[in-house]
Amino acid sequence: MTSLDLAKELDKIIIKGAISPLFQPIFNILEHKIHGFEALSRGPEHSPLYSPVPLFKTAEHHGKLSELETLCRRISLEQFKLRQFQGRLFINISPKALLDPTHPKGMTLQLLQQLGISPSQVVIELSEQYPADDIDLLKSCLNHYRSQGFMTAIDDLGAGYSGLRLWSELSPDYVKIDRHFIHQIDSTPVKQEFVRSIVELCQSLTCKVIAEGIETQEELAVLKQLGIVYCQGYLLGRPEAQPSRAMKATLVPNNTQIQPRYSESAESLCTSAITVVPTLKLKHLSDTFSSQPALQAVVVVQDQLPLGIISRATLLELFSTPYGRALHENHAVSEVMDPQVLQIEANEPLSIVSQLLTSESANTVAQQFIILRRGKLLGIGHTKDLLQRITEHRIKMARHANPLTDLPGNVPIQEELKRLRTQQKPFYLAYFDLCHFKPYNDIYGFCRGDEVICEVADLLVKYKTDNCFIGHVGGDDFVVISTCERLIDRCQHILTEFEANKPLFYSAEHWQAQEMLADDRQGQACYHKLISLSVGVLTPAHTFNCNEHSLSTLSARAKKQAKSASNGFYLLEERDISPQALSA
Repeated sequence: MTSLDLAKELDKIIIKGAISPLFQPIFNILEHKIHGFEALSRGPEHSPLYSPVPLFKTAEHHGKLSELETLCRRISLEQFKLRQFQGRLFINISPKALLDPTHPKGMTLQLLQQLGISPSQVVIELSEQYPADDIDLLKSCLNHYRSQGFMTAIDDLGAGYSGLRLWSELSPDYVKIDRHFIHQIDSTPVKQEFVRSIVELCQSLTCKVIAEGIETQEELAVLKQLGIVYCQGYLLGRPEAQPSRAMKATLVPNNTQIQPRYSESAESLCTSAITVVPTLKLKHLSDTFSSQPALQAVVVVQDQLPLGIISRATLLELFSTPYGRALHENHAVSEVMDPQVLQIEANEPLSIVSQLLTSESANTVAQQFIILRRGKLLGIGHTKDLLQRITEHRIKMARHANPLTDLPGNVPIQEELKRLRTQQKPFYLAYFDLCHFKPYNDIYGFCRGDEVICEVADLLVKYKTDNCFIGHVGGDDFVVISTCERLIDRCQHILTEFEANKPLFYSAEHWQAQEMLADDRQGQACYHKLISLSVGVLTPAHTFNCNEHSLSTLSARAKKQAKSASNGFYLLEERDISPQALSA
């Protein structure tokens, strides 16, 4: 169609209000519940302006972007109310439309008041893909929305023009990471570092991160490891008129998952809880706190199920007001308890506990939380203990990490093996080693040698999954421990990719000759092959119930066979050697 035809089609759409709203869910993946929906607009189904790109580009070209976006916004809000969606509604507004002098002021707030929707439920999304020529004016416009109670977000962070400046100037409530950095993040270390940096920045700026464009479970697993709480994408739900309102059962982890590593779980924070019934009068609770000066909170329980928590500080504040004690002492504890207190299973990692405590916007972080075991009260946890434990854990990991690669060293490796033995979990163990590495170091120097070692570390991390542990034994030796059989295929991919990268390590002369002249261990000059990567793999048939000494012996056997194999790969078969014989 010609530009004139498209302009006429656009006019008909605007006059008739022929916009169909779709809604894509945004989930809180820690709590497995809906957080909100992004509103997306489509034109008439058989129109050349059905898709959003031609629809909005045509409107921009003909100076009707503000008019079209206002229409889309009105229809989205009406349908959001009609369909009784829960959570927040994310609405896209381009900076160009927002800064248009003809853009209507106050219309959105007026419509919300008519529909009975709180402005705090609505998030104004600005896309970074479109340039904002006047940041100060844009900031003024957004502050106007904020003053009315709206929340704000920057969409497509990392995709376009203004980047971190737009973020720092506008101080949004949400940042949505561009889908480019989410696509195949599970196999791209650079993207992982970008997202990790964004998460750390947002934690210090009290800003929420949303990852969009998630299409695979592997991407979702890595994002959860990186601390992402809010997620959006086809894996979780497509844009639809009637979108999914609950996370798919296949995406919600079951209760049989492996326990956290290093015993860093919520249970490690658990202290015994004083429990009270919901009908207990506050004057009796006051007596309990008076008789136990160290007691900071009690759990309100009925039929073995925790209903909430009430803290010493809450009761003191209530009784400290004029006539407070006289007015409230005969009230039941259920009337003043906090029923929204965080309740978490004992086997959840401390990182998840920390994310849950800070995942929702709140002026203060709760000082206590309830710890459960299979839904029943186990005890109470204190946030100060959580902060102390996380700090201790990070110090411990830093102390035992390899200084060159930052991968866990021998102490964490042994702890991981002990954890799997204790839990009776079958696992695969892959032992990676560089062959002919000494002559390379002698000729090219330790700095170049360190680069090769870091290349191996990066390759291992690239193929890491959430059921996989990577350790740096020392020098050019690494181990990968996994409960998944796919480790065998990943090992072969790692060997193939290392071979493909190998020419980068050598001069043209050495690469063409495929050998180097260097001293051997006896000081005699001789020709050496180029470095190669090898891996010996133990299966659960060998590792299950295998003690430390036997495992070390088996690993050495597999490593030796791998170094002599033509392709650098060796899978220790069950018939090859018996762990029982080794430990006898």
